[in-house]
Amino acid sequence: MKLRNFISSLHFIFIISAALLIAIFGYLIARHYHYRFDFSEGKIYSLSAQSIQLLNDLKSEPIHVYAFFKEESPLKSILENLLKEYASYHKKFKYEFYDPDRMPSKTKQYQVDDYDTLVIEAKGKREKTRQVSEEAITGLLSKLQHPETKRIVFATGYGGPSLDEEKEKFGYGLLRNKLIDSNYEVKTTVLSRDGIAKGDDLLVLGGPRVDLFPEELNIIRDFLKRGGNLLVLADPVNQGEGGNLEKFILEYGVLLGNNVIIDKLSKLFGADFLIPLITEYKPHPVTRGFRVACFLQIARSVRKVDKVPDEIEVTELAFTGAGSWAETDLKTLSNGKAEFDEKKDQLGPVSVAVAADIKGKGRIIVIGDSDFASNGFLNLSGNKDFILNSIAWLVGDERAISIRPRQRQITPLYLKETDQQYIFYVPVMGLPISFLMMGTCVFFWRRRFH
Repeated sequence: MKLRNFISSLHFIFIISAALLIAIFGYLIARHYHYRFDFSEGKIYSLSAQSIQLLNDLKSEPIHVYAFFKEESPLKSILENLLKEYASYHKKFKYEFYDPDRMPSKTKQYQVDDYDTLVIEAKGKREKTRQVSEEAITGLLSKLQHPETKRIVFATGYGGPSLDEEKEKFGYGLLRNKLIDSNYEVKTTVLSRDGIAKGDDLLVLGGPRVDLFPEELNIIRDFLKRGGNLLVLADPVNQGEGGNLEKFILEYGVLLGNNVIIDKLSKLFGADFLIPLITEYKPHPVTRGFRVACFLQIARSVRKVDKVPDEIEVTELAFTGAGSWAETDLKTLSNGKAEFDEKKDQLGPVSVAVAADIKGKGRIIVIGDSDFASNGFLNLSGNKDFILNSIAWLVGDERAISIRPRQRQITPLYLKETDQQYIFYVPVMGLPISFLMMGTCVFFWRRRFH
């Protein structure tokens, strides 16, 4: 009997010891191999595929991040969680936090002048940013990995948005800042006077209000022949007699429509019917994995011509919804009226953006609106991602495509008029009235019998 009790005790101790060892080893394994499961829609708490790929490219290089944040800064915990994600994909990724007020020697060593500054060191080089986002961190890592800088030049003198305006609704100041943060060099040019310098990678024609002269278009044509790239943001406005820009774009298989897109679906979002909603995208590096809606501001159609030159590959990128159309009666539209004409108007989906790849030479993207990239609308839904993806593809910097901070997607609920009436009359009106009537009946019943 004693022997049996002794064996039972040994067996119990063995089971407890084994369980304890399993728990210890499980903890050590979990501590060594950090992994998080992200079940959120769109994986908003995980790094993008481009960020992970860049970390893999730098896997043999030590990466040091020095974050200069005050202890009470609300951004500190957000940044720390983000840096943990980076460190989980790179064994040599190290980060440290310093309070600038308590560590003045460190701030002087790394030449930090402001609070909430991030310093990244890799490959013997150093970069700084004050943005706490995956976009900014991956952009700096990409800059350290590929130090060459793409040069983007905006053509001025045609009445379009100004790069110097950051507070004006229709300026391009925020877009300029985003491009600089993405390691692009941004400048301006007057085509008739300065031309396009050698080494410039992309020319942007942003919302020209007047037509271009043939001599200016010849400068652009020569730029494309030597491998340059062109982004045209063309609003549906009268650009003067002749239509030189439209004829020039036509040479590359792209047709700019003389119309204005009407989209009454935009009313559901509280917008005007002249603000078309873009939800359909065709496969292309610019739109790969792109699921976010874009809102253009008074746009025209841009489509592929029926007969495209053999040396050019043309792709229609983005479309309006099925309930939209391209209105050609601009006179009636100017009076605030718009009715679909089967004979003259083009029924949606309507193409609003086209990409043309000139084999062995340059690339072109034409979008039927310029205001969607301006200060007042850049951060609206997917507008920023679409314009930045377009620029990245044009300059051949496809690594930068989709390295954008992911956000929770808005899933709007569309209700028909009958559904809206049901919600109003049953829950809002019906239930309170029913309870009031029941309460009244109970009150008089009790008063009668009691």
